[in-house]
Amino acid sequence: MPYSHLTQTGFFQFLRSFPVLSLFLLTLPLASCRDGTTQASAPPAVPVKLQVVQPATVIESSQFIGTLESAAKVNLTPETQGRIVNVLVQPGDRVDPGTPILTIQPGQTVPQLQGAQAGVSAAQANQQAMVDQFRVAEKNLEVAQTELASAQSSRDLSKTNYERASFLLSQGAIGTYNYDRAKTDLDIAGDRVDAAQKRVSAAQASVSQARAVVNQANAGIRQAQSQVSAAAVNVGFKEVVAPIGGTVGELFFKVGDVVSGGQSITNIVQNNALDLRLSVPSNRLNQLRRGLTVELIDPVTRDRIGTGAINFISPTVDSAAQVVLVKARFPNPDGRLRNGQSVEARIIWDRDTGILIPTNAVLQVSGKSFAYVAETDNSQGEARQVARMRPVTLGEIQAQDYQVIDGLNPGENLIVSGILRLRDGVPIQPES
Repeated sequence: MPYSHLTQTGFFQFLRSFPVLSLFLLTLPLASCRDGTTQASAPPAVPVKLQVVQPATVIESSQFIGTLESAAKVNLTPETQGRIVNVLVQPGDRVDPGTPILTIQPGQTVPQLQGAQAGVSAAQANQQAMVDQFRVAEKNLEVAQTELASAQSSRDLSKTNYERASFLLSQGAIGTYNYDRAKTDLDIAGDRVDAAQKRVSAAQASVSQARAVVNQANAGIRQAQSQVSAAAVNVGFKEVVAPIGGTVGELFFKVGDVVSGGQSITNIVQNNALDLRLSVPSNRLNQLRRGLTVELIDPVTRDRIGTGAINFISPTVDSAAQVVLVKARFPNPDGRLRNGQSVEARIIWDRDTGILIPTNAVLQVSGKSFAYVAETDNSQGEARQVARMRPVTLGEIQAQDYQVIDGLNPGENLIVSGILRLRDGVPIQPES
């Protein structure tokens, strides 16, 4: 088969492979060849920019939508009921710890203080009466113990006399009358000791009971004094101060309003550090770990606007959604991020070496991806640079670049401009 026929056959097969290019290629002007057939006239060189394909860091990541929350946030509440007489800050003001926020005039506090003070006086009087009873009980115990000692001494003497009388009776020195008298005295002395011991035991019980009553009276004094201290705190104008530094939120009350203890007046938010809440599918659990990098992405420019790290992974999985709660901490020194803000984020699972090319260097034709590389062509008798169309397999987009899985090699010259004016084999003129 003639060479010209082979060339034409290959050409039309190429056109059938790329139908989008067919109309453009078929309209090119034809010129006479040396053997009488027609061929395309040499097109002018297309000016292009080149970029050397180089290895780059390729990132495996996943995109998420999350919500930012302040690492520190408090609701400000008063400790007492009263009327607001002065508001010292405005919403949006930055405050330091201890900064006064507003002033409250408490109501019905002086009578409460006076009642608490009267309670202290009554508790003190009751305590004094209990102390007097305790002292009487102690005195009675001393008397009972003295009587017991005297009875024990008499019993010891009676015992000695009884033992002597028993010996003398056995020797015939005394009669039974004296012996019986000594035995009776010993029995009487024993009964006196028993009675004295019972009185000591009763006196000891009285002392213990009186001591317990005194302790109760002391506790009553302390409780009454605590009530006085609490009431004294509420007397006069009171300032509500910021417990932490941060930005003042919305004020829910104004001057003249009456607030109760525990009602929320405003909140103070620290935005210098924020936690991002993400719901990660449970099939990623084997990849999740503390310290993984998380990036915040600008939804318009796709630029990275913040970098943080995972610092919390929930120990439980949401059984309905099959997701796990993950938090990542982000510093926010310039304050561009806000508590409650919904943001786009991506978790960086892994980093590897691969090839990245600009997205504007990729041409999409019939659902397939192509890129042009510059090659040297010697078929016309002289060396010239031409564009060669390469099918490429692409991965994920990273910023403004595509990951190339297959089709390009490091060191090749990639054409990164004017690709819509190119076709396979067209001469090019690289620009500096």
